[in-house]
Amino acid sequence: ELQGVSSDKVVVISVVGKSAYNAFGLKVKSIGRVLATDNNEELMDYTTKKNQIIYLHLQSLLDTDTIIKQYKHLSEKCELERNCTDFLAVYDEVKSSFARALLFLLYISHIVVLSHPGSTFDTSYIQYFKAVDTLSQKLFDKITERLKPVNISSEWIANGRPCTPRLIFYFERCPKNVKNLKKLEHNLEDKIYHILKKTRIISTTGCSLFAIPLNDEFVYISHDKSPDRLGDAVRGLLQDCQPGGAMQVEVPYSSQLNSEKIHIQQATNKGFDDTVTSGRHQHIQPLHFELPVLKEWLEVTKILYGIILKNKLIPQLCTDTRFSEQRCLKVLPLALARYQENLPPHYAKAEHEARLSIALALFRAQARGPVFHRYAAQLEIECQTHWENGRQQCEAASMTGNPCKLPKHSTDQDHMSGFIYKAVCDCGRKIGAREDPYNAKQANYLFYQQISKECQCSKLERINFPVFQPSIKEYKAATLNDTDDALSVLSDRSGELTPEVERGLVRQPSTTEYLPGMLTLSSPPGLLPVYSSWSLVCLGASSLYSHNLGLSESHHPGFLSATNYLLPWDVTVYSKSKQNWPHVSKYAVRGRRGATNRKSTAVHGVEYECSSGHRFMLAAPDRVLKATPGSIVKDTGHKIAESDMPLYYPCACRAGKLAQLMRLHVVTPKAPVHCTLNPKVQPAPGAPIFISTVDGPTKLTQSAYWVMRLPYVYVADKEHYTQNLSARLLQGVFGVTEID
Repeated sequence: ELQGVSSDKVVVISVVGKSAYNAFGLKVKSIGRVLATDNNEELMDYTTKKNQIIYLHLQSLLDTDTIIKQYKHLSEKCELERNCTDFLAVYDEVKSSFARALLFLLYISHIVVLSHPGSTFDTSYIQYFKAVDTLSQKLFDKITERLKPVNISSEWIANGRPCTPRLIFYFERCPKNVKNLKKLEHNLEDKIYHILKKTRIISTTGCSLFAIPLNDEFVYISHDKSPDRLGDAVRGLLQDCQPGGAMQVEVPYSSQLNSEKIHIQQATNKGFDDTVTSGRHQHIQPLHFELPVLKEWLEVTKILYGIILKNKLIPQLCTDTRFSEQRCLKVLPLALARYQENLPPHYAKAEHEARLSIALALFRAQARGPVFHRYAAQLEIECQTHWENGRQQCEAASMTGNPCKLPKHSTDQDHMSGFIYKAVCDCGRKIGAREDPYNAKQANYLFYQQISKECQCSKLERINFPVFQPSIKEYKAATLNDTDDALSVLSDRSGELTPEVERGLVRQPSTTEYLPGMLTLSSPPGLLPVYSSWSLVCLGASSLYSHNLGLSESHHPGFLSATNYLLPWDVTVYSKSKQNWPHVSKYAVRGRRGATNRKSTAVHGVEYECSSGHRFMLAAPDRVLKATPGSIVKDTGHKIAESDMPLYYPCACRAGKLAQLMRLHVVTPKAPVHCTLNPKVQPAPGAPIFISTVDGPTKLTQSAYWVMRLPYVYVADKEHYTQNLSARLLQGVFGVTEID
């Protein structure tokens, strides 16, 4: 590629620095104006054949237009490589990229023009110079080694470059109201020289990164106004259109061209020897300076480009990021220790999140800088790992919504929430401790089986509700769906049935599949649960209850004061010609004259029980039963019989807990009638209606005290219904029929 290239010696002038917005990244007007404004190359060159001068113009990320175009790409790169999108992290890329390009140009140039859009020296360049100097020393041996095979002078190889370049400062904008521009330039020279000397950027050893002229001017301030190309063109057109007018064309930026000629002439004639000297530091011979042949210069440039211009950060320029990283690394163990402070052996997710929040707050208060978010994410990961490393709590929710307190375990192991409640047995005569249940069988069946052994409930007369009776050893739960018609037990030869015949058929219960949940009105016909969640026991004769004394504390403990009474329920007994007795409340005797039918009184009540063992009766859906002084109950049972009763009601105890409807009390009269119970519970709006049996109302014997215990939890198939204030025991529970 280098065949036929001119063998003449060349002077290389590079232009670096910053440019203002809308300057298209171009610097130093006398050079920048000859370059295309739409050029997207990072390093643009322009060669003058007459004087054999090569102009290199660096369009870097310090140019405002360039960084605006490239910022999104840089941000994505930082996020991918460094997991950080903060501006300071992106700016590390900007500074490192510029510093490497600056070092590259200092190794291949004779004159470097540092351009700035303002009129004051930007001291941030000191950081760049120091970082570039450090990088130069680090790469120096590698550069000299790679240059040995090239056909250049030994001095060039030994120094790594043809000369120590001369640095010229150029300021694009002149301050307003400056009368003596030359004096201002000299003052800037003194200040810049003083800063560079004090910071040891230039030294007396002759090994400086660059040099500044000892006896020549090296600071230039543009005295041209900011170009307004559109405005100038419009004004020129207007002037040219005037009678006798003509557009005046001036040679632009001629002052800067003249100032550059001085340094170019010195480079062409005798070279530079700008080493700073003092009485104690005298160099014996002048520094090496040579004008390279273009072919050799191009070959060296290609080698240096591969060595210097690599996509790597320079640590000396990443001060903000390094400070942020050091600060975060210091605070991270403190935040992690705060998270682990007084940790229990295992804990729940809520505890983990609360501790993580505290740790993050500590980290946020002390950590700073662009890598904050990266280390905050690391803190979250470490806390999460610490928690998941054998410290997780099981947290499986019980039927009452309490989490399991045991360490995370397999599903085969029993759960335990640690909550112990007080609960009453089937008949209501024994209060025992109930562990927080984790399944419906434990809640509605096993607990009452266990406590019945202490209370002797199991020996009382009871009416058992139908349950699943398997006929094979390997029975299973039925798979329920909305269109399950496979459970019919009708004969294949039954053919088409008339509606009258079909209503007369009774569907037999399955003996191979059981109902997985509790019995509801929407349960498939023929399926029964494995156990009954309801209980119906007879405490004895009706004489056990006294309306004057109510339920005695010794036999029915836990009742709140003056709430342990049942409500009278007037029953009118009609002639036996009536086949069915409708709802009793419709025919209750209200003292009308001339009535010839016999009147009898039954007593019933709805009992509520809270988890602390407190019990009470309701007189109406919205009112607790309260006996007046003297044990007089003025309420009747009509509202209870005719209304939907709430399944949950606030308890009057100090804990303010919700009490649940758990028992129905019925004292049947001696009259020749059967009192019936047909409870239907809807635990939530739109939920299935739970029933105790599919056989309809349950008949109770005469002159007896019956107690029906309702389920503690309601589970249909796999859906569990938690406490809901809209849950209801539907009306029509209590009824009466004539004895056949």
